Amino acid sequence: MRLSTRATYGMRLCFMLALASSPLSAAQLVKQTDVGIKYLEQLLAMLKRGEIVKSYRGKSGGYILARDPKSITVGDMLVALDDGFDAPECVWGNCNDIYCPNRNVLSKLNDGINKVLASVTLYDMVNDYRNNCEIADREQA
Repeated sequence: MRLSTRATYGMRLCFMLALASSPLSAAQLVKQTDVGIKYLEQLLAMLKRGEIVKSYRGKSGGYILARDPKSITVGDMLVALDDGFDAPECVWGNCNDIYCPNRNVLSKLNDGINKVLASVTLYDMVNDYRNNCEIADREQA
C-alpha cells in the first residue's frame, strides 16, 4: 500500500500547521516542506474545501488548522485530499467470481485500514513526533 504524493504532502502541510503556534504563510510552508508554490496552493485549496485548513489575509495572515488537531483524523485529511486506499472491486461485492478467495480477506483488510484512518488523529501524529524527538535528544546527551 502506498499513499499518493498528494496525500503525503497534504498530510505534511497539516502536520506543519499543527506544530505552528501562529498562522504560516504559503512562503513559510514552501520552505518547510519543499513543495512548489503552485502545488502547495492546490493542496491548501483542497484542505480548505475539506474544512481542515482555513486562511487569513493581511500582515499576520496565513494558514491555520480549521479545527482542533484532536478532531482531525488521517481519514479526514485523505478524504479532503481526494485520496485513500483503493480496494479491489471484490471487496465491494462486485466480483463475478463466486469462488473469489480474496473477497473476505480484502474486505477485512479494508475495514481494518479504515478503522485506523478514523482513529489516528493529527494530534496523535504530533505527539508521536514530539515523543520521538525527546527520545532522540536523550540518546544524544
